[in-house]
Amino acid sequence: MPYIVKTSSARMPNSCWGRYSHVAVMDVEPGTVPSMISPRARGVRRIVQTWDRRHVGQTDRCAYRVALAEAAALADQLNALDDYAAERVAGMGVE
Repeated sequence: MPYIVKTSSARMPNSCWGRYSHVAVMDVEPGTVPSMISPRARGVRRIVQTWDRRHVGQTDRCAYRVALAEAAALADQLNALDDYAAERVAGMGVE
């Protein structure tokens, strides 16, 4: 079960001049790339965590880049745990 990071632009009222985006960590079926952040999207098993309406700034300290880094770290951690569990299950029958 691969975990991926997906981003999409957020809709904001006309009074907001900046750009805002959504960030999500999703559990997807192998070999699929969903087209949207939604549990209804093709190939999506579940959405692990979302960061809604993060401001896209120009530096690495903006809310969007911080959320993207957190999401990438979470996805890497979940993928590593999944790989570890698969290795443990595969090794159970071997003595």
